[in-house]
Amino acid sequence: MIAAGLTPAEAQSPNLGRRTAAGNGPRVRGPRPTVAASPMAEAERRRERAMSLGVGTDFMTAAPMIIIGAASGSLTLLADAMRGSLLTLLEFFAYLMLRRIHRGRLPSYQYGCGKIESFLNVLIGAALVLSSVWVFAMGVVNLIEPPQPRPIGLAAATAIAAINAAQNAWMFVTFLRARQVGASILIDGQVRTRLLKLVSSIIATLAILVSAMFAGQISGRVSDLVGSAVVVQMMLWTAYQLIAGALPDLMDRMLDPSLLTLVNRVLLCNFDRIDAIHHVRTRRSGVMKYIEIGVGFSADRRIGEIDAINQSLKKELEAQIPDAKVTIVASAAPL
Repeated sequence: MIAAGLTPAEAQSPNLGRRTAAGNGPRVRGPRPTVAASPMAEAERRRERAMSLGVGTDFMTAAPMIIIGAASGSLTLLADAMRGSLLTLLEFFAYLMLRRIHRGRLPSYQYGCGKIESFLNVLIGAALVLSSVWVFAMGVVNLIEPPQPRPIGLAAATAIAAINAAQNAWMFVTFLRARQVGASILIDGQVRTRLLKLVSSIIATLAILVSAMFAGQISGRVSDLVGSAVVVQMMLWTAYQLIAGALPDLMDRMLDPSLLTLVNRVLLCNFDRIDAIHHVRTRRSGVMKYIEIGVGFSADRRIGEIDAINQSLKKELEAQIPDAKVTIVASAAPL
């Protein structure tokens, strides 16, 4: 219906603003609407607080550890400090990405940001591998040319290592609590890396303490090398877990067999309502699970009946599989 006083062309054109009093002057544009930020859930806020607290305290301890480690000649402390510094840089980038994800500032990723989270975990794993190589090289150099003992520096190294261990214990508990309120690939990765930091910092503290007690003796050097070797092993193991867990998501691997069995069970229970099943495709994107099911119906069935069946299947699968997004693609099945 065309409004009074408007030509058909004007009636179909979009409303760009108010006309002037003369009716034929330039249009006056109103204020441009602003896009409101996506509201955050309490779980997202707790994840951000945990990440910001972890990154902030890591930056506060990283610099003193590197300075004291270099001054004291403690390979264990220097290795632990370099490992922590590399991870902290990546954690800071992960924190920035987490903020953008929670505020909906990545609209181009319509299937979620799980792959971004997985890619960040791959980067963290790669940093751990590079750190391990560097620590191993430093150990070889110290075996060839043992450093001069520095008792005062080793005492300071023991103190800063103990502070770092306490900070890692505090942050490990904080990330565990953040994970309990909601699943997140980034937070899961932080729990694993923070556990690595906690255990390695405890081992480093003990090794540095023994090195300080037996400074200048062979037992002190052996303790330092053993402590750094244990840290390297833990770094490589955690790197393997992070990379092995992230690569399947990046390559769109299907869901686990147990979840596929659950999907097939639901389809079999509803098989008498469906005329054909064409395909079942699944993939993961972080914690989200995407399931696409192609079903067929005879051409003489009503669209309302077909939609009711599709919605029933969708609700049943999403209720039984946490964090699942189900898409039902219906088509006409041959008679």
